[in-house]
Amino acid sequence: MPLIDDEGNLFGVVNVIDALAVCLVVAVLIAGVAVVGVLGDGNGAAAPEGSSTNETGDDSQPATRYATIDLGTQPDYLAAAIADGDRAVVDADGHNLTVTDVYTTPTSGGDEGHVVVRARIDGEYPPEGGNETAFQLGDRSVRIGGDVTIDTADYELRGTVHQLEDDGTTLPTARTTVHLESNVSATTADAIETGDEYRFAGRTVATVTDVATTDLENSSKTAVELEADLVTIDRAGTKTFGGRALSTGSRITLRTERYDVGGELIRRGPSEPTDGTD
Repeated sequence: MPLIDDEGNLFGVVNVIDALAVCLVVAVLIAGVAVVGVLGDGNGAAAPEGSSTNETGDDSQPATRYATIDLGTQPDYLAAAIADGDRAVVDADGHNLTVTDVYTTPTSGGDEGHVVVRARIDGEYPPEGGNETAFQLGDRSVRIGGDVTIDTADYELRGTVHQLEDDGTTLPTARTTVHLESNVSATTADAIETGDEYRFAGRTVATVTDVATTDLENSSKTAVELEADLVTIDRAGTKTFGGRALSTGSRITLRTERYDVGGELIRRGPSEPTDGTD
């Protein structure tokens, strides 16, 4: 039997043109398999060295950053609910926000507190050359000066990012010694003792370390000079308490179960880093 008959069929069965088309398709399929073998199969195979493609198939770069977030003034019951280990709900695989440190001090009213937290954020940077360049948590950008929402099972709060760094789980808190002067009733003066603690939202925020009293002539009041250690936080090199700088002449109120004393700050002593205990 001739290889190609008079009608152009190969071995009298398959048309020559059809056979060539089949060969071309087979060659294309083989070339495609070879390319996939070089670049990876998309199911965990390694990409070439230097490639930035992640598991989602794009060029985003997973990253972890540590943020200092100012949550502003909050009611005492809400300030008490914020704790280390709180985790936010984020609608994106691999994205998480976890509170690693909490600082809260009462404002002048006493029923509200200024709250600052430190948080670990697992997110990603967008692909190079894209429209967005900022660090991403879910579908939101995280920038210094911008807002971030902490949405947990117990609360949802929005705060301002003051720092965004590569490491650091703790806030720059310290015990700062202050000297206060106040004129109080004799009953209140007698109640003040060294070791008295001012607790707010479940945390010790101030401790009386020394007290001296002087009777005032022609007055029912007693002059009191208090030395107290306040738990402060550093804001751009300035020690703050209750959201305000510790400046001479400022007024600070100490509250315990037995008394409230509001005193004028006459001088500030040394500061020592906190050890993380209440």
